[in-house]
Amino acid sequence: MKPAILIQTDFSGTWSAVAEMKGVMKIVDPELEIFDLTHDIRKFDVWEASLSLDAAEPYWPKGTVIVSVVDPGVGTARRACAAKLNDGTIVVTPDNGSLTHLLHSVGIAEVREIDESVNRYPANETVSVFHGRDIFGYCAARLAAGIIPFEEVGPAYPVSEITECEEYYLRPVLAAGCAQGHLLSGTRHFGSITLNISNREFAVCGFVPGDLLQITIARNGEPVFDQPVRYANTFGDVAEGEPLLYAGSSGWLCLDVNRGSFSEQYGIDTGKEWTIMIKGGLNI
Repeated sequence: MKPAILIQTDFSGTWSAVAEMKGVMKIVDPELEIFDLTHDIRKFDVWEASLSLDAAEPYWPKGTVIVSVVDPGVGTARRACAAKLNDGTIVVTPDNGSLTHLLHSVGIAEVREIDESVNRYPANETVSVFHGRDIFGYCAARLAAGIIPFEEVGPAYPVSEITECEEYYLRPVLAAGCAQGHLLSGTRHFGSITLNISNREFAVCGFVPGDLLQITIARNGEPVFDQPVRYANTFGDVAEGEPLLYAGSSGWLCLDVNRGSFSEQYGIDTGKEWTIMIKGGLNI
């Protein structure tokens, strides 16, 4: 049985780009099964792409071929690569930071630069602005179809040379009764915010669901949000329209509003400039 292909991009679903990628894959092999991870990654945001890959990869069969195309450097000297994870899954992507989380979670056994002289869709050899279709999608389809083994993607290079996002190394500061971190990502559809504090790490602070915590969010050091928030198990533990802090399904601590949007309600975005302080000791 041929492995499935899973696609992630920042293309949105409002024009033909994703359909063109899938069409090229079907030209390679009409029997390939192709699924969408998401096409709503924030434009050019390789950090968000890395987080999304890390969240989804564990829930797909090992050996799946994942294509991730968030490529602000399309056509430049950045490497186009295929990375074989320690569990056998293959990720075909620009080597621009999108592999950061998988490198540290699943681990990468081998990475190869795509040889465009072999693994490039031949109909568009003069085009340099749509590698998602012409290189990444085409190469992924050849791998999934069994036309080429991983060793024929192109030359191997050291895993230590994989490009990483610097945000990964912004570590939270945790102690009994307090935590400090960054707002690392968000879900625009629901307006939830994901912190760079894992559910497991947060246990160090000693908080339990039901605690009322003082949360201060700042942008470039200027406070934007400063109020008590309930640490809850789920949305219905607080009143409609009320904010909550909870253990997110992707393994990271999250902020949300019950039946609302935290980011819209409080004017909060994400990124390195957005910091958070969490303190306990409030009356319940």
